[in-house]
Amino acid sequence: MTDFTRFVPRSLLVLAATGFLAACHGETRPTLSSLPPAAQDYLLISSYFMAEGGLVSRLQDGGLSGQQVYDMALSLKYGKRMLMASLVKPSHKARHNVELAVALMVACTDQPDPALLGGRAPQRCIPEGPVAPGENVAQAPQQAAPTPAAGK
Repeated sequence: MTDFTRFVPRSLLVLAATGFLAACHGETRPTLSSLPPAAQDYLLISSYFMAEGGLVSRLQDGGLSGQQVYDMALSLKYGKRMLMASLVKPSHKARHNVELAVALMVACTDQPDPALLGGRAPQRCIPEGPVAPGENVAQAPQQAAPTPAAGK
């Protein structure tokens, strides 16, 4: 192994290491909010259409349950509604809602094939969302009525 201290003074090695570590903690990448509004809208629209393309592709692959297809349609409709609201009345909150809607669309695209789950029901991409019409819904276990306390 080469002994660098013979050729380079130790203070110069410390300075180089410090400079390297400082470069790693340099300026952070720009966020979406630092871009001009027109660029923000363009990125939101393009990310929406990429997520929509992923949904359509996943639907064409098949192997989804009726509930999964219903959730995908709901996420698509929600994403479109949020995008249109953001374009009509642009604001930071509206753009954030579009980002969340696109993330939901991607989550719905990433659903597993129910045939690969060994009979288990797939986890829904829309938590606590509406149930698809015609789907068999397991009845939630009914809780027993509270019994009055003894001696009262």
